[in-house]
Amino acid sequence: MPVTLTVRDESTTPGFEGHTFELEFPTESITVREIIRERVYQEVDDYNRAMQNKATPSRYRGLVSPTELEEHLNGERPATSRKADWKKQFALACEAYERNGILVLVGDRQTTALDETITIARGIDVTFLRLVMLVGG
Repeated sequence: MPVTLTVRDESTTPGFEGHTFELEFPTESITVREIIRERVYQEVDDYNRAMQNKATPSRYRGLVSPTELEEHLNGERPATSRKADWKKQFALACEAYERNGILVLVGDRQTTALDETITIARGIDVTFLRLVMLVGG
């Protein structure tokens, strides 16, 4: 029987509009890496489906942005209808986690490793907190 996990996005960026969504897993014992993989796979799949159904590209709202999309959003490259690659996005997300660009909180506790095992239980949510590096200093 699949287990549902509620996921929240938060950021230290002023004006950031986070969102809440659910992910399903086949068991209640999973790793942080599996949470990130399922999340990235789902958001890339949703984006690619939206791209197929629209004449103009949608804005990608994922855990990490593909390089081509970042360049487009910054006005450096015109929009393309290129599909996002979930494996590349997953690698970028894991790298961001390992360099503390993204924190993963399970309940009120910060996870410390991609291979850390957590147990999905009623009332336990996962929060992805994106950190913004300060300039200067």
